[in-house]
Amino acid sequence: MRIAVIVRSLKIGGMERVAVNLSESFAEAGHESHLIYFKDRGRVFTPNKSVHFHHFNLDKILRLTIVGAILGLFAKIFSTIFRGSFFLYNGTLLAPIFKYQLKKLEKEYGEFELIIIRGHGTFELIWPYKDDRVVQMVESVFIRNGSWLDKLYINCVYSGKNLAGVSSGVKERIVEVLKESKVEAKSVQVIHNSIDIGLINQKAKEYKPQIDEKYILSLGRVTPNKNLSFLLESYKYARDKLNLDLPLVIVGDGHDMSNIKIKIESLELKPYVKLEGLVKNPYPWILNASLLTSTSKAEGFGMVLLEALASHTKIISTKSKGGVKDIMVGELEEYMVDFSIEKFAKKMVEILNKKNSFDFECYTKEFLPSVIVEKYMTLYPPQQKRVH
Repeated sequence: MRIAVIVRSLKIGGMERVAVNLSESFAEAGHESHLIYFKDRGRVFTPNKSVHFHHFNLDKILRLTIVGAILGLFAKIFSTIFRGSFFLYNGTLLAPIFKYQLKKLEKEYGEFELIIIRGHGTFELIWPYKDDRVVQMVESVFIRNGSWLDKLYINCVYSGKNLAGVSSGVKERIVEVLKESKVEAKSVQVIHNSIDIGLINQKAKEYKPQIDEKYILSLGRVTPNKNLSFLLESYKYARDKLNLDLPLVIVGDGHDMSNIKIKIESLELKPYVKLEGLVKNPYPWILNASLLTSTSKAEGFGMVLLEALASHTKIISTKSKGGVKDIMVGELEEYMVDFSIEKFAKKMVEILNKKNSFDFECYTKEFLPSVIVEKYMTLYPPQQKRVH
């Protein structure tokens, strides 16, 4: 099959990394795989040479046309009047450009039989584009709904389209939002993200983290949803009352970092918490950690937990909404904890002191690239192009 994976950007982030991995998985399975992205700013990821790689600079093409430049200006003016409506005008302007660029690509390579678009940021840029070959992969449980504008957004982005959540929790949220908005999708499925264990193991050995002692790790964007204040309070409890003496390493950055720094100071944890910031290759930190923590309030999937399992690193997670429950099955359910500072602290110490381990391979096998590629093939067999 000839397959296109489309994503808004390739900056540091779990969704972006997954898009690259997926395109490479299709190529490895013998398909002709193409990765298309729109925004070049901050790009850090590039697929390997088995993948055809394309940049559709939709904004630039729009600006280069006089009509497009004028319409783009009006779109910005209207969006200041009707806040949150920019996607309406922007998508209306960019979708025809995308359609034209895709047609050019298909003239060169042949028609795509499957087109996978990942993430709301990508959907809304080209929302008027409808094609039966398209699958929109929904990555998050945070789907806005409630106001008339939210319902209009859902109607524009979801109506009549093939949707797939990256977890059962995301699918449940999609179905809920569709019902509340009285919108009908063409289909709603679940397709998990894949995990390339070989690649992770290779990247995990590229360098050794600059830390001489064992440590606990938190990895991801620093936002309120990641709930790092809860982690810090649990860590403080474990140090003060449970004799925990391992440092905590936080790898990542985000708009909540200033609050996290204040929290570290207020809890008097500065000597014990190491802030590493954004790291392009975080896998050595995962490999060498004694325990990886996830304290999110909600996770679309929980990719970092899967990456830790691939590295044979112990994990602990809060009982967050979304996809964590798809990963934390069997004996791993024991390592999902309520949002209780005391319980989370005690479970951290318990896991760290536990000598025996579990069968890591058992919990990663259903997320292997070959399994996920086969699921796409089964759910979305090749069909004729039908653009609406």
